[in-house]
Amino acid sequence: MSEARLPADSVKAMGSEEITKQSIRKVVWDYLEQNNMVNFPRPVYNRIPNFKGAANAAEKVPTMSEFKSARVVKVNPDKPQENVRFLTLEANKTLLVPTPRLRTGLFNRIVVPEGANKDMLRICSTTQGVREHSEPIGLDDKIKVDLIIIGSVAVSKEGFRIGKGEGFGDLEYAMMKSMGAIDDSTIVISTVHDCQVLDIPESLMTPHDVQVNYIVTPMEIIKCDCKRAQPKGIIWSYITPKKMRQVAILKRLRAMEREAGVDVTLKDGEEYDETADDAGEDEKDGDNDRPYRRRRPPFNRRRRAPGGRGRRRQNNSEREGESTNEDRGESSGNEATQADGDQRRDDRPQRRRRPRPPRRRRRASDRRDEGEENSEQNVDEYSPREGDGDREMPEKRRGKGGDRRGPRRMRNNPRTRMPTIFVGSIPRATRVSELKTKIREMDIFPIRVIWHGARGYAFFQFTKQDEMETALDSLKEFEINGKPLRIEESKPLVNRSSNQSEDRGEGGSPDVNGAADGVQQMNIRNDD
Repeated sequence: MSEARLPADSVKAMGSEEITKQSIRKVVWDYLEQNNMVNFPRPVYNRIPNFKGAANAAEKVPTMSEFKSARVVKVNPDKPQENVRFLTLEANKTLLVPTPRLRTGLFNRIVVPEGANKDMLRICSTTQGVREHSEPIGLDDKIKVDLIIIGSVAVSKEGFRIGKGEGFGDLEYAMMKSMGAIDDSTIVISTVHDCQVLDIPESLMTPHDVQVNYIVTPMEIIKCDCKRAQPKGIIWSYITPKKMRQVAILKRLRAMEREAGVDVTLKDGEEYDETADDAGEDEKDGDNDRPYRRRRPPFNRRRRAPGGRGRRRQNNSEREGESTNEDRGESSGNEATQADGDQRRDDRPQRRRRPRPPRRRRRASDRRDEGEENSEQNVDEYSPREGDGDREMPEKRRGKGGDRRGPRRMRNNPRTRMPTIFVGSIPRATRVSELKTKIREMDIFPIRVIWHGARGYAFFQFTKQDEMETALDSLKEFEINGKPLRIEESKPLVNRSSNQSEDRGEGGSPDVNGAADGVQQMNIRNDD
């Protein structure tokens, strides 16, 4: 089997008319995917590749003098630059991370908790950590960015860069230029795999494309020979009304530049009505070229297979109609073909199925009333009375061996509640494996952990009350990443109505039986 060609060789083999930004992207994505050179997320298509060796490339960035002298560093939120964000925080520099797809603003400044260790810094460098440990920065905040680190799909030694095709990287640079956060002397670094460095024709570059000053790969640091000028700001003639709807902060920037006398005409002279509804704008601007997405049916709705129950009813009605017609002497005759018969059946109006009336759920009060009315009957039929002797019990109340057994207990019966500890105020970034490891180190072994990490709390269940009380004393000063947790014995809620609060701050801890519905339950003694 012949070895796959490098993307640089594949681009050279293309004709001048075949080379486009998208064709270069496809060559790089195909090579990385087919040779298994990328990590999660996959497939790599339409993404900034999280190439294998991204951490090694990131470790070369702190050795650069441009990084050492920078105080404020802007790093894109993609997965391959996660280690760059961690090293920036470890170097005690101010880290700015753009909002993904610029949905809610421009930047987020990472706020590291006091006394954070390396584990906490790694959490802050993740996408989830950016959401939980950051504060937004708006246009009114005066900031100065000293260094920009971005990802790419392909770069050249001349400094030409190709992203994933959505234009957010170029737009972020232009917005920073418009608000005065950067200038032409601001250094731009891109971390990529060595195979992503190839020759890109200058004719593919447009005035809004960002140029790269340095390329950092797992093997080397390349200083680019940049001859093209960086974008001067937002070029409104490249912005579409669709992009205006996607990026909310563009509306304010456009208004500011309009007041300053800048031409803010959008692409192809299209106008953007800021007061119009998004749905109405989609129809007005002709933005209806997206493929039709069929609405998914509800999860609990059953689908009938072809030729199922409905088809059998239809065939029965057809047979009944045929027999009726024969009794009336209205047969079609022996000369009619089977095709004619099928055509008549298709033309025959179908009988509409009568809808089934909705079933009324029985209330608890109704069930209690029925239980009181039938109590005497239940006693006579099932309960042995004085003087009955060896009265035979009905078969349906007997066990497998013929022995008598009492009424079956209901699930979640208050008499069967297990000693339970409620653990609240859990950081959202905490994993259940981390929590289980910490309590094992404290010699605490509950028989079950009911995990509600997305809501910030969990339950520890024990078989004995004294085991639960001992664990409760040991967990009084329990902390995760320097954050104290709320530890208390779980109490059943008296009122389980819908208007009662079930949060961790009011009305006591949530009821473990109500919280356990539909939640994965994990045995603490098993390995993760």
